[in-house]
Amino acid sequence: MRIINKFGISRDLLIGFVGLTIFMLGATIETGWFSSYLVSEGFSIKDVSFMFTLYGMSVAIMSWITSFLINKYSIKHTMAVGVISLLITTGILILGLNKNNFLLIICAYTFRGISYPLFAYSFLVLITLRVRTSNLGKATACFWLSFNLGMTIIGPSLSAKLLNYISPIDLLCIGCVFCVLGASLVFTIKNVRTVDKNTTLLQELKKGLFIMVEDSRFFYGMIVKTINNIGQFGFIIMMPIYLVQHQFTLIQWSTIWSACYIINSFASLYFGNLGDKIGWQKVLIYFSGTLTGVSCLVIMLGAKFFPGNYILMLCSFTLFAFGVAAFGPLSALIPAMMPNDKSTAVSVLNLGSGLSNFVGPIIVTLIFQKFGGDIVLIVFFVLYFFSSILSKKLKLK
Repeated sequence: MRIINKFGISRDLLIGFVGLTIFMLGATIETGWFSSYLVSEGFSIKDVSFMFTLYGMSVAIMSWITSFLINKYSIKHTMAVGVISLLITTGILILGLNKNNFLLIICAYTFRGISYPLFAYSFLVLITLRVRTSNLGKATACFWLSFNLGMTIIGPSLSAKLLNYISPIDLLCIGCVFCVLGASLVFTIKNVRTVDKNTTLLQELKKGLFIMVEDSRFFYGMIVKTINNIGQFGFIIMMPIYLVQHQFTLIQWSTIWSACYIINSFASLYFGNLGDKIGWQKVLIYFSGTLTGVSCLVIMLGAKFFPGNYILMLCSFTLFAFGVAAFGPLSALIPAMMPNDKSTAVSVLNLGSGLSNFVGPIIVTLIFQKFGGDIVLIVFFVLYFFSSILSKKLKLK
């Protein structure tokens, strides 16, 4: 009860956050091992990389479309489609794995990318509609805490342990069980009416595009949200190679990355609370891009001048974790800029989240092999500081 009173969220939303964690655990249970498993089964690295690119594209597109589907078909209907699509694509994926049919695998995994955005980002819209504005920073911080707990903390560690006892296909089946269990908890939340019977999906898509043209604040917000996660999706590709080049081991890197996102998840609660007190925009300007930008420089200098220094590198990534957490109030600020149509405003956030799946890896792909990791970190440093400057444009009217 104390937590509920402090964060200003209802008991059913609190149950929903638990359900979201369980759902994300199941929906992304394969992300930590699936690529290496496919390579071990004889598929080429090039084909596997292409498959994950298509998966990321699917996630990006559906992240943006989710809010428009909500306006047309309601929150819970959209979430239900996410759950059903995950169950169907998992069945097709298992069939492809059993038959060793890569075409079937790649099709199933591409369409699997529509599942968690439909479910999770529908829940984010529900939060923005249910929670009063004064507590929205804390509530959206709880959303990202639950999201990351399932996707980047509990899921990878649990699946790594379970793979010692069961097969990958059995683990995918267990993931479906987690998804259904988590969804059943989220579905206990009281629904919020969002359906507009007089609109079409095409009209909603146009509205989502025009909002960024007519009001530049939303375009800037989309860019800031894209920059927010470039480190998450870029570092996971680059750092296992970059740090090994500077006398670190893969085990050290994996423990640093795990600690980073554990710290990030709980730092998000702090910055969400701070944003509700001093203003969401102030947190974005003074902490988000500033801390992440500085951390990129510290990571580069630490690796270069203190190679193999585990404690220093752990501290550097801790600073990065705090910086990424400070972007959290953006999820409260963007909907507040359009209080009469929050679901459309959230589509801007979702588009940025999806685009970061591409931008981070693309930067690494284009720069890392040719110019080295130091240049990538400098580019990230510039982009993160640029995001803090852009945050000055995100004013509430």
